[in-house]
Amino acid sequence: MPRPAKQESVVFDLVEENGSDGDAYDDANGTAHEVGGRPDVPDEPRPLLLVRLSRLSRRTWVLTAAVVAIGVVTVAAVDLVRDHRRAELMRTSPVGVASLADPPAETWAVRFDTPVEQGQDASMNQQVVIMDGLLVVPPTTGRSYRVDPASGVGEPVLPGFDEVVAIDPAEGGVAWRVPLGEDPTCGPTGYDASTSTEVLVCVHGADDAREVVAIAPDGSTRSRPAELAEGEHVFPGPDGTAVRTVRTGDPAGEVECDVSGTCSSGYLVPGRDVRVTAEDAGTGAERWTSTVEFDPMNSMNCQGTPDSGDWPTPESATDPDVVTVSAGSETVVVDGCGVSATLSAYGIRLDLVGDASLTAPAWVTELGSGRFAVQGEGLGTTVVDQAGNTLYTLDGWIRTDATSPDAPADLWFVQTATDAWGFEAVREDGSVAWSERYGQSVLLAGRDVVVVNRGNRVVGLARTTGAELWSWGSDDLTEMIRSRALTDGETVALEYLSRDGSSDGLLVTLDLDTGKQLWHMPLTGPVIAVGGHLVEFTREGVRGLG
Repeated sequence: MPRPAKQESVVFDLVEENGSDGDAYDDANGTAHEVGGRPDVPDEPRPLLLVRLSRLSRRTWVLTAAVVAIGVVTVAAVDLVRDHRRAELMRTSPVGVASLADPPAETWAVRFDTPVEQGQDASMNQQVVIMDGLLVVPPTTGRSYRVDPASGVGEPVLPGFDEVVAIDPAEGGVAWRVPLGEDPTCGPTGYDASTSTEVLVCVHGADDAREVVAIAPDGSTRSRPAELAEGEHVFPGPDGTAVRTVRTGDPAGEVECDVSGTCSSGYLVPGRDVRVTAEDAGTGAERWTSTVEFDPMNSMNCQGTPDSGDWPTPESATDPDVVTVSAGSETVVVDGCGVSATLSAYGIRLDLVGDASLTAPAWVTELGSGRFAVQGEGLGTTVVDQAGNTLYTLDGWIRTDATSPDAPADLWFVQTATDAWGFEAVREDGSVAWSERYGQSVLLAGRDVVVVNRGNRVVGLARTTGAELWSWGSDDLTEMIRSRALTDGETVALEYLSRDGSSDGLLVTLDLDTGKQLWHMPLTGPVIAVGGHLVEFTREGVRGLG
């Protein structure tokens, strides 16, 4: 059937007349004026004429509706792209969650090899590390005590995993497990999922047969005997290293101390230095070596733990050779009797850099991207790189708190020496942008809002000016500890945990712009962010919240 010829629409303008032809009306007062030679009629006001719009054709309506629909879809698409980009950015941060719009529910659960039984006292200070997007959990460092109801004797147990376990934070699948022997320790690790590594190093086995294991992100391993010399100890290190320590020089004498802290000799003088050697965990090849010199130390800080019997004992002998090493993402921290030092992953002594050398040993904090804050007992902070080069100095102590990945790197939050509370927002050129005199800590440095702890209140401050935007608090949370902040860029989630572990915790979310509480949910343990997903550690195991 042939299509009819297309015809143009005919539009009629209809005008409603309320008077004689030729009359027109002023829009302001409705009075008539002369038109076509007729005189005005001022004493006969007439109503205004409302000109009707032309009736739109069906085709015009369809086109208009299509344009509106396209506009709505375009706006929605732009919002969707923006939300997707924001979510992907949040996945790159240990404080970032893809979305906190709604209260999450359990999506998966992985049970511990040794869960905490009902009625047991437990402290789940579980360390973790991120490897290629996987949540990797070493054998637990927590402690629990199983009490015999008949004798009342407490038996120590270790709740958690018996092996190194890698978990997919999105779906909860166990990607791989690596078994370890007795007395295992792994590194680098942390408590807040902020530590990532390409190689997890573990040391395990009997004292006379320690082994070093290098674990790759896919769970493959490379193991070798530590082959320790007399007096040597080996620990996991950063950047795929194992760290050896050994005392050098003549042995120091013994000092007896009682439980009150009174020792037969107040200070150990002299003592022995410590040689620190970092080697490739997989091959054993030496990367660097450094010597940490002995400083006279209060002998109470050199007490050793007895191999058997109760502790503390009425009299405890010091261990002048005791040394421990902990691995950060980019640092090696050496601590022991008469020695305390922080070295970079390159073996550079960081705690003796800059002004901090006057009050060494200084406190070194990893700032990420190869930068470190060196803070001594003095009033300033020296920011250095891995080679120990000073980048700049700040008058005060840097607060290194949670930072949203969408926040600009334009401010340091520095506690000044003159105030017990408060801090200053300092630009990198040293100038002060604004000051906060009541805040105890920065909970989250966001893109536009800085969330600050003011004791029993949480306040949001404008990032550019420090002006207070909102304040929030709850009397129901005064007996709980606020321990962590997470964000999706628009919302901040605050973790509250019981002070003594006797009750459940709470996760509370606030709108970053207004401080309005959006939702809350109960927690049975600490919660972390892994790849944009919420993961909670409970007494029974690990579970995903989404």
